[in-house]
Amino acid sequence: MKISISIIMISLFFLASCGGDEGDYYPKPRGYMRLDFPERSYEIYSPDSCPYQFEIPEYFAVIDKSNCSKTIIMDRFNAELYLTYQPIDSNLLMNIEYSRKLAYDHSIKADAIEEVSMIDPRRRAYGLKYNIKGDAASPYQFYVTDSTDHFLRGALYFNVKPNYDSIRTSLEYITEDLDNILETIHWQ
Repeated sequence: MKISISIIMISLFFLASCGGDEGDYYPKPRGYMRLDFPERSYEIYSPDSCPYQFEIPEYFAVIDKSNCSKTIIMDRFNAELYLTYQPIDSNLLMNIEYSRKLAYDHSIKADAIEEVSMIDPRRRAYGLKYNIKGDAASPYQFYVTDSTDHFLRGALYFNVKPNYDSIRTSLEYITEDLDNILETIHWQ
């Protein structure tokens, strides 16, 4: 008798828990993080006693380092661009090869490294930028030179664990600003 009452109670429980057509379940649509990007407005950045100038967005903050090297802070994106300036003696090829080595050191984690050359004889600006796809620590690097006196190298780092899928949208936005630096650099 006790077993039959238990079976009836369990059966009633299962029958009561199976809802009818009160509401169908649908999975929630995939959600994405919303990023609000600032309006682009550029200003000329011309550091005192340094032989270069370029345009940067107003939301970049520049910290001076030694020998005309700079750190550009992008708080909104939790990222930093490290600029290293070198005057050229007879070390142009060494600087170019060292820049290439630093970019390709990321090939362990990179899915691809795209090289894009930059040649502008009017401004005497020659260089190469590296778009590094994948979970590399630095997804964007470049160097630019006038090939006789000046050499400037840049490397972008996000202050998070490298995850290309997470930073991709911000990286695409910042890349336009970094490309603008390369397109507007002038030597003095």
